Amino acid sequence: MLTGSCLCTAIQYQIAMSDQIEKMVFCHCQRCRKWSGSAFNSAVQINSEAFTILSGRDKLKKFSVNGVNRFFCSECGSNLYTSRDSMPNIYRLRAGTLNTAIYPQQKIHIYTQSKANWDSICDGGLQFDENII
Repeated sequence: MLTGSCLCTAIQYQIAMSDQIEKMVFCHCQRCRKWSGSAFNSAVQINSEAFTILSGRDKLKKFSVNGVNRFFCSECGSNLYTSRDSMPNIYRLRAGTLNTAIYPQQKIHIYTQSKANWDSICDGGLQFDENII
């Protein structure tokens, strides 16, 4: 079982998983940079049916554009996860919101052709100009 929360802890969640998260994805596209306020966003893919909000559902807000839904806390602004209308069974959870340690075996960078010019990818993870997942 994995747990996590937003910065102010108004929204608390858990993820029922029997396996360890094996893959972490770093998205360098402009939309993710703007949403994260950083060089990239760090996400892990989870099954939406395994995700449960334990408290603060009334604080959860959604911003949607072109079939991509971004969920965040209305109190502190923490970005929690995204979903796509075309893949409702998959959430891309923001790894920084996890309280539980994870040990992903694979690190993948996507949309590297649009990464910030001041950013350097230094972890040796796989790099792709576009989205491969």
